[in-house]
Amino acid sequence: MPPISRRAVLRLLSVTAAAVVLPLQARRFGTTLPIDASLFPQAVASGDPSARSVVLWTRLAPSAWGREVVLQVAEDPGFERLRVERAFAVGAATDGCLKVRVDDLDPGTAWHYRFVLEGERSASSPVGRTLTTPDRDDDRDLRLAVLSCQDYNGRWYNTLLPLLDEPLDAIVHLGDFIYETTGDPSFQSGDGRRVVFDDAAGALTLGDGGFQSARSLDNYRQLHREYRTDPVLQALLAKAPLIAIWDDHEFADDAWEDVATFHDGRRDERDAERRRASEQAWFEYMPVDLGGAFDGAAADARALHPATRIWREFRFGRRASLSMTDYRSARPDHLVPEDAFPGAMAFDEPTLQDALPRIGESFDGWRSRLQPYIDINTPEYRRWRRPLARALNKAYAGEGLARADARAKVDTILAAPIALPVANAILARHDAAAPFFLDAGPIPESPDLPRGLSWAGVGKSRLFDAVGSRYFVLAEGFNLLARLRAAGVGGPLGSALGEAQAQWLAGSAQRQSDVAWRLVGSSVSFTPLRLDLRRPEVQAPAGWAHEVLLNVDHWDGFPVERDAWLDHFDGEGAVLLSGDIHASFASQHRPRVVEFTTPAVSSKSLGAILERNAGGDAATREAGARLAANLDALLLAGYGGLRYAQTRRNGAMLLAIGRDELRVRYLELEAERVAERHYADPAALATARYERHFRVRREDGSLTLLADPD
Repeated sequence: MPPISRRAVLRLLSVTAAAVVLPLQARRFGTTLPIDASLFPQAVASGDPSARSVVLWTRLAPSAWGREVVLQVAEDPGFERLRVERAFAVGAATDGCLKVRVDDLDPGTAWHYRFVLEGERSASSPVGRTLTTPDRDDDRDLRLAVLSCQDYNGRWYNTLLPLLDEPLDAIVHLGDFIYETTGDPSFQSGDGRRVVFDDAAGALTLGDGGFQSARSLDNYRQLHREYRTDPVLQALLAKAPLIAIWDDHEFADDAWEDVATFHDGRRDERDAERRRASEQAWFEYMPVDLGGAFDGAAADARALHPATRIWREFRFGRRASLSMTDYRSARPDHLVPEDAFPGAMAFDEPTLQDALPRIGESFDGWRSRLQPYIDINTPEYRRWRRPLARALNKAYAGEGLARADARAKVDTILAAPIALPVANAILARHDAAAPFFLDAGPIPESPDLPRGLSWAGVGKSRLFDAVGSRYFVLAEGFNLLARLRAAGVGGPLGSALGEAQAQWLAGSAQRQSDVAWRLVGSSVSFTPLRLDLRRPEVQAPAGWAHEVLLNVDHWDGFPVERDAWLDHFDGEGAVLLSGDIHASFASQHRPRVVEFTTPAVSSKSLGAILERNAGGDAATREAGARLAANLDALLLAGYGGLRYAQTRRNGAMLLAIGRDELRVRYLELEAERVAERHYADPAALATARYERHFRVRREDGSLTLLADPD
C-alpha cells in the first residue's frame, strides 16, 4: 500500500448559494436531463446539515474521470428555481468522489440537487433531496431515523424499506457503515452477495477459511463503493441528510486507536497506515463536513489519525441538539490484555492492601474472593518449575509461537508470582499427558498464602482469547479491576473519549441550554449487559456458572467513566442514542437519562452470534443455545434500568421529537429475512415485521421512559 502523506489529504470545497434564483441566461442546462446511473454508480447523498449549509456528495464512474461535473441546487424538484450551478473536476485522487459544502442557504428548507456530467449529451445523476436545519429559534417538530451495523456480505437492507415512506429531517448513523472483513465465519455469511477485493494482495488474509480484511486504501474504498451500490441504501441517502460517526468495523473489529484485535495478542496489530487508509476512504465517501470534501487537490493532512476529530454537534432550532461522539479513536486498550497469562497477577496482595481503601474497600472484605498465589522460584516450590515450564512451552508452541518466543514468554511468566489454582490446572494437564514417572502432582495450598487478583479471577482462561478479555468477563473481578485502574492503580487509565472530546462533551449542556431535548449519539451502548449464568434456565456447565459482563468492548469496559457520564447527563437531562451490539435496548439509566439502542440494519443479531459461536463439546453447545434462547430475559434481570431487550431481530429506529414528548418506534424484522432480497415486493415482509413503541415524557423535572401498547 503506498504511504498516505500527512500533507496530502484532500481539501473541502465550498460554494455559496445565490441570494436569488439564477436567471435563465446563467444556466448551463435545461431543467430536464436524462439520468445515467452508470456514470454515477453510487448515486448521491447529503450530510452534516446546519441552518445555513449542507454537504452534497456523489461519485463519478472512472470512465468519466477528468471531465467536468456540475453541481446544481434548486428550491424545487423540477430545477426551475436554481440557486447553485458550479463545475468541478473529479479524478482518481479521490476515487471519483466529490463533496461540496453549500453555504448561505435558507434555514429549515428542503433543497433538491443533482450532479450533471457535461458533454455532447449531458447526463444527470439521480436527484437528491436534502434539508437545512431549522433556525436557532425555530421550534418545529422533528423526525429522525437512527441506524447502525449494515453488513453487506450475504445480507440485504430490507429493514430500510419502511424508512423510504417516512418523512425524515435527518438520518443518524451510529457506525459500522461498512465491515472490513469479507466473510468472517464468526458473524458473516458465506452465501449471497459478497465483496471480493480487487487488491487482494493489499488485503489481510485471516482465519482458517482464508477470508480477507481490508488493509489498503483501495480495499477500504472498494468496500464503500460496493456498499453504496445497494439501491435501497441509495434511495434512503437521497431522501434526507446523513449525520454519521464511525465505530470499529470502518477500520477493524473491536479496534482502539490504530490497533486491531483479530489475533487476540498473538502479534502486534498496531497499523497507523491501515488506520489512515480507512479514515481517508471514510472521509471521501461520507458526506461529512470534516476531514476535507474532495476535489483531488493537495492540502494539509491534519485530518487523519492520530489527529482525527469526528465528534461534532448539530442543532435543530430550539427543539433539539445532537452531540455525535467518537468512542474508538482515542480510547485506551481493553483493561484485560488478550494475551494475559491467566495465572499472572493483575494486582498482588501488597498492592491491594494499599489500594483497596482508596476505593472504599478493605482487603479483609475481599480476601476470600481473591486467588492464592506462589513464587515458583522459592525452594519449596522449585520442583514444580520444570513441569510447568514444559507444559507452558508446549501450550505456547501450539498457539503458533516460535520456540524462542515461547521460551522467552514462559521465562517471564515463571519469574513472577503465579495463581495457585492456575498452576495446578496446568500441572494436571501436564500429568495427564506425561508418563507416570514424570507426574508432578499438585502443589499443596496452605492458608497463609498471599492472595491477589489474577487474570483468571477476571475470567481469562486461555493464553490468547477475547473471552475473558473483551467478552464474558467475570463481573465481580472485572469491576474491581476497573475501579482500581480508574483510581490510578497500575498507572493512569485514560479516558474512553480522550481528554479533548470529554471537555467538549461536558460543555454541550451549557452551549445548548435553550433546547428542549439534548441528544447524544454514541457508537456503543451505555446499557450494562450483565448475565447471571447460574440461573437454572441456562443449565450452564460448572465453568460458566458465574455472573458475567457480556461485552466490555462497550461502555461496560469503562464502568467508572460510564457512571460519571450518566451522572453528568442527569444534571441537564439527555436522551442517548447508541448502536453496535446488534440488538434493541431501551433503558432508564437515571431520572433524567434515557437510552435507546438501535438494532442492526442487516448484521447478524446478537443472539444468533452467541449461538453460532458456542463451541466446545455437546453440553457446551447446548448451554450456548439455551443462553441465546433466554438472552433477553437474562439481560432484563441483570440490569434494573433495562426496560426492553430484543436480541433476535434486525431493524432501525424512528424518533418523533415533540416539544414535551419524544416518541420512538423500533421497526424490527425477523433476522432470517435480511438474508433474502425483497426490494421488489416489500409487502411480502409484512408478517415478518414488528413494531415497539416508547415515549419519553417530561414530568416533575424528570425524563420518564414509557412503553406504549403495540
